[in-house]
Amino acid sequence: MLFLSTILISSYTAPPPKASDHPGFARWMATSLTWGVLSTTSTRSEGSTKGDAFGNPYSFADVDGVPYFYASGMDASMVDLFGSDASNSRGTLSLTEASSLEEVAACKIGHLLGDPENPPCARLVLSGSLAKVAAGSDEETAAKKALFAKHPSFKMYPPGHAFYVVKMEVDGVWLIDAYGGAATPSAKEYLDYKPSLV
Repeated sequence: MLFLSTILISSYTAPPPKASDHPGFARWMATSLTWGVLSTTSTRSEGSTKGDAFGNPYSFADVDGVPYFYASGMDASMVDLFGSDASNSRGTLSLTEASSLEEVAACKIGHLLGDPENPPCARLVLSGSLAKVAAGSDEETAAKKALFAKHPSFKMYPPGHAFYVVKMEVDGVWLIDAYGGAATPSAKEYLDYKPSLV
């Protein structure tokens, strides 16, 4: 139970901003949640069809709004992005408040938990190009620190699988956190957002 408490404390360091603060709420989600669905364009014919959208649950950590992933070239999503047949480095990262480790009242309908289609149960989709982070760079060091803090098991991954750090260069933000349709703050508004320390 102590381990779970540690995860909850590290995942939720601050309460969410108001739903009307769209860049802030999007950044809060990226900071607070630990995994989402990374979607790429398939380059594979095993278990998929070339050209199809391919969604893959993926752990991530955010540093100043930029999602980072700890990945292996053996993973299907990385094959799509960086393999020999890859021609499209774009992807999306889809997040839902329903995946939270804490109970989120907005994600409940009656006694049911985790309904991700209830509009107040926030959904965020970040879009952009994905790129490998240069090995040995300051950026890689900062990204690994964030990734390993949020996902301690990464330290135990087998070295023979040649894991590396990948980042999403966010250029699109789509958010539903209330009734009334999606908000689309600009990538600049999202990335420039400064969380309140209060």
